[in-house]
Amino acid sequence: MKFKILSRITAMIFLMGFAVTLSAQTETEAVDALKDGVAKSQAKDYLCAIESFKKCVSIYDELDLTASENRSTAASQIPNMQYKQAIALYKEKKYDESIAAFEVLKEYSATYNDPANAKKADKTIPKLYYAKGASLIGSKNYDAALEALDKSIELDPKYPMSYVRKAQVYKEKDDEANFKQAIDGALNAATAKNDTKTEGTAKQLAGNFYLVAGADAVKSENWSSAEKYFNTLMEYKDADEDIYFQLAVIYNKQSKWDAAIEAANKALELMGEVDTKDAKIHFELGNSYYGKGDNAAACEAYGNANKGDYAEAAKYQMEHVVKCN
Repeated sequence: MKFKILSRITAMIFLMGFAVTLSAQTETEAVDALKDGVAKSQAKDYLCAIESFKKCVSIYDELDLTASENRSTAASQIPNMQYKQAIALYKEKKYDESIAAFEVLKEYSATYNDPANAKKADKTIPKLYYAKGASLIGSKNYDAALEALDKSIELDPKYPMSYVRKAQVYKEKDDEANFKQAIDGALNAATAKNDTKTEGTAKQLAGNFYLVAGADAVKSENWSSAEKYFNTLMEYKDADEDIYFQLAVIYNKQSKWDAAIEAANKALELMGEVDTKDAKIHFELGNSYYGKGDNAAACEAYGNANKGDYAEAAKYQMEHVVKCN
């Protein structure tokens, strides 16, 4: 649409008889500046086009011919050219230069009364900071990435992917507290926009993070951290029998017998009817009851675990530890 407008400018100038009194050299220069701006625009030399359009406007202002249609045409093209320059820089991934160009666009939009281009600038600048941050993550410049992403959020707190990128940085920095804060920010923003795609991305990122963190804590026998991570995991991932089984083990290691029993029973409920795969859960349930001092319930649980890979261990517990009848 804008290209068609520019293409009509030259024809319009001639149809209007240059819209000036050609005997006045300065008016002729104004028309020439307008024509030069059009030519440079078509050659995609946007900065030089702007200078030509500015020259045209300036001449008409000096002549006190501010109502001239040629002046209005030139003035309207200055923000348009600046927008094209800013977008061209973005496409070249020159994010800082593009941001600066959009800031100039805001100034031109105010000067030449162009609210549409001002709105474009306000909408685009946060996304440029986001793109810059994402690029810096790729080069592992995490602190600079956070700075850019924070600026993106400051300008547009409703854009959920900026929070997701921040979460990625904190994942790399192994900063769980800030990771969770960023994930929750992403989910809040995504929910507000009904952005189910980004919501799914954030939940998947969080689920993977807490699953790995929980497994690592179990391996290092850091039971309190493991408990925290697996419980937090269920904020972002639908709980299944494996998560509750892990929690049963973790609670037993901390002598939290009732919590372990509750987790083990929930794991059995989610698992449903199986042949031998539930043996490990019954065995852990037996450990819970034995730790609690309920030998009768422990014997029942170990009896249910007496199958598959857990048969030998269950028999030992029943015969030599609990001494079931």
